[in-house]
Order: sequence, then structure tokens, then C-alpha cells
Amino acid sequence: MITAAKIHEIPGDVLHYVQGPLGAKVQKVLPPDLANPEALVFVSKQDQLEQALKQNASIVVAHKSLKIPEKSHACFFTTPHIPLAMATIGSLFDKKIQRFQQDEHIHPKSCVHPTAQLGKNVVVGPCAVIGAEVKIGDNCLIGANVVIESHAHIGHNTIIHPQVLVGAYCEVGAFCEIQPHATIGSDGFGFVPLKESHPVKIPQIGKVVIEDHVEIGANCTIDRAALTETRIRAGTKIDNLCHIAHNCEIGENSLIAAGFMVAGSSKIGRNFMVGGNTVVADHIEITDNVMLAGLSGVTNDITEPGPYGGYPLQPLKESLKNLANTVHLTKMRKQLSRIMKHLNLSEE
Repeated sequence: MITAAKIHEIPGDVLHYVQGPLGAKVQKVLPPDLANPEALVFVSKQDQLEQALKQNASIVVAHKSLKIPEKSHACFFTTPHIPLAMATIGSLFDKKIQRFQQDEHIHPKSCVHPTAQLGKNVVVGPCAVIGAEVKIGDNCLIGANVVIESHAHIGHNTIIHPQVLVGAYCEVGAFCEIQPHATIGSDGFGFVPLKESHPVKIPQIGKVVIEDHVEIGANCTIDRAALTETRIRAGTKIDNLCHIAHNCEIGENSLIAAGFMVAGSSKIGRNFMVGGNTVVADHIEITDNVMLAGLSGVTNDITEPGPYGGYPLQPLKESLKNLANTVHLTKMRKQLSRIMKHLNLSEE
């Protein structure tokens, strides 16, 4: 149960109390058309506000441009930024920690090496394996069947969901979250091809470094470097089913959609934003503040910031024009054939 008074205590300038009972209580967040007396509702349009009041929502967070009725049973807050307000208030309703609740902090069916160092309030789930010389910071949540290999470091307040592997010597920062089935520190794909024998594996003896406030989606793979490190810089958010190969670097505050793949030894700058199923070739450098549309293919360096798309890669506007033209190619080819026939010209 969350009270309006609790929301009023949130620091910062995102929310502003307007009127109504601070004792109002809610249990969930719902859209305006499904609101009820136990709900908090976010509204960005006047008709949504009217709908929420009609449904008797107890707490309403409205965009500051909307007209708030003078008389209403609801408690009202305003905000200049609805999505940011949702992110801020939503944390009060997030029951993720309940997934890790158990009778003991260290589950009796887990396996923690005697030399591992665990901070305060660390929760380790059933069948988790924590190797030798591992260091885990305070307030971390380690899910069931997680494997953290020897000499790995996990920063404080990090959540590692079930079935995650963190490889030996890899580092995960503070306030990170790694979703189920992600693999951090698998071997990079390095082989010596031989004409008369099978390819010979190049030992991958580097590591992965994940900086603070990084989120990694389910079923992602981040390969360890051959010699040095693969690095994901602070603030980056990676969607599900992404692959980052060995020796790569992803810049600060990047947003990476599902299906993204980058081949080895590529370096991507800060504030990178990419749509789904985009591929970056190996040994590519991408400057800061680049946005790639979904289904793009990058085979050359990007030295200028801005939006791009397509394959071969082009500035986004040109790529969209070319994409729109492709649906007319068959018709244009038939028209051209008729013109050439009319002019008695051969296709040669």
C-alpha cells in the first residue's frame, strides 16, 4: 500500500503536490480507463484526466498543462515530464525484491567458497555457486542457479537474476541489473584457420568490465577479451538477445535494442542509440551521439554524429527515401523495358 504522503516525500522537481488528501492510499498503477479507488493514474491529456476521475482514481499524476478541478476526492500531483514521473513513482510499486525473499540470506543449498567475500545484506539464492576470491558488495541480490566464477567482483546494490553466469575475473559495477540467462565473460570467438587441419583456438585470457548503473537483458552474451578487456561503460542499457564480442567497448549511456550484435574489437562512443536487429562489423569505430535505425548494417567507421540507417549505411533521411523507393522497383523496371522497346534499344 502506497500513500500520497510517501509520493510527496520523493525529492527533486519531477513531482509537485497540488491538492487533495495526502492520506490517500493505493495498491497499484493503472491506465485511466481501468482506474479504481485503489489505483494511481498518470494522465497527459484532459480526456484521460476526466476518465480517471470518473473511475474514482485515488491519486492522479497529471501533466502540468492540464486543468485540475478545484473540487475532487482525488489527491493531485503535477509533473512537467510524465515518463520521468512514471519511472520515479514506479519504483515504489516495484516488488522485484520479493522474488528473492527466503528464510536465510545465504540459501543452504547454495555453494559459497570459503575465500569469497560477501558484503552486508547479500542474498544468495538456492543452487547458486560463488567461486574462490569472489568479492560481492553490500545489498546485492544473487538469484537461484547463478554462477559467479573465481576472482569476479560484483559492486554494491547489484541484482543478478537466476541462471546468470559471471565469468572468472570479470567485474560488474554498482547498481547494475543482469536479467536471467545472460552470460558475462564467455570466451571470445578467436581461432587460427589452417588449410590442412581444424582451426586452432586462441586462448581468451582477458575479462569483461561492466561499469555502474548498467542493465543487461535476458539471454545476452558479452565475450571476454582475448588479452585485455571488453568494457560496457556506465549508464548503458542493453535489451534482450544482444551479443557483444571480445575486445569491444560500448560508450556511456547507450540504449541498445534487442537483437543488436557487434563483432570483435569495435569501439562505440557515448549516447549511442540503436534499433533492433542491427549489426556492427569488427574493428569499427563509431563516434559519440550516433543513432542507428533498426535492421541497419555498419561496415565502415562512423565519424560524424547523427541518425543513420539501412545497408549499406546512409544518413537516415536518405536511407528512408531509398527504402520507400524499393517498393516501386518492379514497376519502374517494367516501364523502363517498355521505353527501351519503343525506342528500339537493346538491353546491352
